[in-house]
Amino acid sequence: MTEEEATPQPSAQWSPETSPTAAPAAPDTPLATEAAPPDAPAADGIAALEQRIAELERELAKERDAATDYMNRWQRAQADFANFKRRAQQDQEQLQRAFAAEAARVILPAVDSFERAFATLPDSLARFTWIDGVALIQLQLQRTLDAVGVRPLAVAPGHAFDPARHEAIGEIETADHTAGSIAAVVQRGYEIAGTLLRPALVQLARAPQPDAPVNAPADNPPEAPAAATPSEAP
Repeated sequence: MTEEEATPQPSAQWSPETSPTAAPAAPDTPLATEAAPPDAPAADGIAALEQRIAELERELAKERDAATDYMNRWQRAQADFANFKRRAQQDQEQLQRAFAAEAARVILPAVDSFERAFATLPDSLARFTWIDGVALIQLQLQRTLDAVGVRPLAVAPGHAFDPARHEAIGEIETADHTAGSIAAVVQRGYEIAGTLLRPALVQLARAPQPDAPVNAPADNPPEAPAAATPSEAP
């Protein structure tokens, strides 16, 4: 072993200047105050998403307006169809009433004849069975009128005169009813569904006149019989 190998070399003294892992010197401004620059690709993606959201919101608002318009149109169409059905039904009912009224006008004279015949039927004929058959025919005609909605007017002696539903054909002196009211029903009137088909023929009541005095002198005394001419003598 040589002298150099035997003699130990002095170890180097550690210092911050000579240490390879020494920390760099602190800068003048702290690192916490420095803002890192934004990531460019991430910012572009956020802007694209925001733009897409705005487009979707505009499309949603447009579709919402279109849906509202479709709903309004559907409601109007539904209301128009309901009105059409109601008008068609009313027209159909009015047409049926018109047909029934025309048919009733043909049947009513026969009904009137039956009523007048039974009103003046002698008691000697009422006991025959064929009279019952004639009465059944009258009943069938009356039921036919009822089936199509033809009803007789409710009028009777003592009722008030209505020029819209009654037709006066004369007057009767009577103290049983008020003057101007109905005293007698000559011919029944009819209506269909509240519409006048034929007015009732009536006679009105008139207050009786006071009796003339019995001993009252006559305005024009009777003339004396003319003398017979010679040519008329026997």
